[in-house]
Order: sequence, then C-alpha cells, then structure tokens
Amino acid sequence: MTTSVCMGIYNGADYLKTQLESILNQTKQPDEVILCEDGSSDKSLEIAEAFIRDHRLAGRWKLYRNRERKGYPGNFYHAMNLCTMETIFLADQDDVWADRKIECMCDVLVRYPDAVCVCCKFGLIDAEGKDIHSLMQPTVSHGTGAVRAVSVADVFYKCEWPGMVMAYRREWFRKTVQERKLEEKSPIPHDFLISALAAEAQGFLQIDSQLAYHRRHSCNAGGEEHRIGRLLNRERKLGEIEAYNRILDAFRKEHALVLEEAVEVLEEKRRVMAERYEALLSRKPGRVAAGAWRNRRRVRAATVLCDMLLCLGRERKA
Repeated sequence: MTTSVCMGIYNGADYLKTQLESILNQTKQPDEVILCEDGSSDKSLEIAEAFIRDHRLAGRWKLYRNRERKGYPGNFYHAMNLCTMETIFLADQDDVWADRKIECMCDVLVRYPDAVCVCCKFGLIDAEGKDIHSLMQPTVSHGTGAVRAVSVADVFYKCEWPGMVMAYRREWFRKTVQERKLEEKSPIPHDFLISALAAEAQGFLQIDSQLAYHRRHSCNAGGEEHRIGRLLNRERKLGEIEAYNRILDAFRKEHALVLEEAVEVLEEKRRVMAERYEALLSRKPGRVAAGAWRNRRRVRAATVLCDMLLCLGRERKA
C-alpha cells in the first residue's frame, strides 16, 4: 500500500517543525509528503524549506506555495488533490503523531479491504506539549487496538474525527466527490466531509489506539477550547453553533449525502442544533433542560451541562 501525507500550512511556525519530525520518524515512511503553504506571515515557509533541505527529503517531500490564499479548508482540499498515492493521511501543522501511526492504520486498511477510511483515537496537549483534560474530552483510548465501525449518526453526534487522525483511500474519495459534484471551494471542512461520506458508505473504521496528540492553543484553526473559563462564554458558544449550523446547511445545499438514512440524520441534527441555539439565546435554563430531555439520545451530557451553566452563571470573558 502506497501512502501520501498532506498538510496545509498557514502561520504554523511555533509547532511546525515538531510535527514534521513526528512524520519523519514514522516506522512506516510515507511514499510522498505534500505540504501546501498558504501565504503565511511568519517563518512557516522557511521552516518547511529548511526541514526538507536539512534532511535531504527533496523529491519525496514536496512543498508548494499558493499564489493566492485558499484559506481553510480550501488549502487542504488543494493539498489532497495533489496527492498521488493509494492512501492519504491528513496532517495538521501543530499536532504530533505517535511513531507507529502510519503503520498501524495501514494495517487496518489491509485487513479490512471494504473500509474506505480509518481513524485512530487521540489525546490532547497544550502549547508546551503537556497533557490536558477538558470538559469536552475526546473518547479515551483503552489501547486494545480493537476496530469498530463509525456510523453517520456517530459522526453528527460527536465531532471527534479531526483530519489528523484519519487516513482514506484516494480513489474512493475522488470518485465520490466527482459523482456528487462537490467543489474544492466547499465550505464543508475536509475532515467532516470525509467522515460523513465514509460513514454513509459503511466504510468508516476507528481503532482503539491513541496514535496522535491534538494540540490546543490560542490559534487553532478550528477554534477549539478546553479552558472552562473560555468554554463558559455565551457569545462565543453562540458563534460556534452558528458556524456549525452553516456547515450543516452546506451539507444540505450541496447534497453531499444521498442515502435516505444519512439525510434523515443530517436533518435531525439541523433541527436539534436550531433548538439548542434558540434555547441558549433565550437565557432560560428551563428551555435548555426541556430541549436536552427531548433530544437526550442526540446530545452529549457535557454539552447540556455547558449550556445550563451558560444560562445560570455570569457571563465569562471570551
């Protein structure tokens, strides 16, 4: 199985070298690494150039500089399109991989030929690389290496599949995108789209192994937060829900999902998120509680707790 690793780079100077080193140290080396630099104002380009030069990686590692900014996720879609190998691993510029990540995930794809995408579990680290814990913690790995199928309902219930944990079959994704006429400039984040499409195809698998570490810091592209003081900010949370609802609307507008069961899950999620937004906007804990009970099988307990605290407590600074 041949493999590509692709990464979108933008103002990632603080952590880029550490991530590149974790890719270089893989027990199974990728056949190509595609790096797309999107007009950074820091030293990201110079760091990537020096890394390739100092480690004599030219040819197998390819660095592209976009003439015009493509933004997120456009830069990732562009990088994905430049990959030529059978299996594509997505890498973020500020995370860290365990050294057996590529080896373990390729092994699963070989053992399960009907799988179109596989993901691992991940831990959280802070700007200094120290382990952190959050109210919205990803599912903990028990290290069993067991494999389970991820459904469309799972994907829309809990967003715990960032691109840095995923590997997908290039030909499957290319064919699906072409058939559904999905554009490179789609507002749907690349990892969310791959997760949903793979789950709809009943070919999305997750390994119970922690093979990556997601770094949360003040400049995350996804705007993730783990500090309780920042989580409990009503205006911030309303903004996050608005952004998420725009993504759900894009799924619907672009007809990204085609199977009836998958479309029903999407529409149900749109309804639940609209109710959640209105409940938070009302500032009424009773309305939040009623909505949570009504949608108890579709909403995480941690989410309900955050929303109740946002309505009951004093406003925190963003």
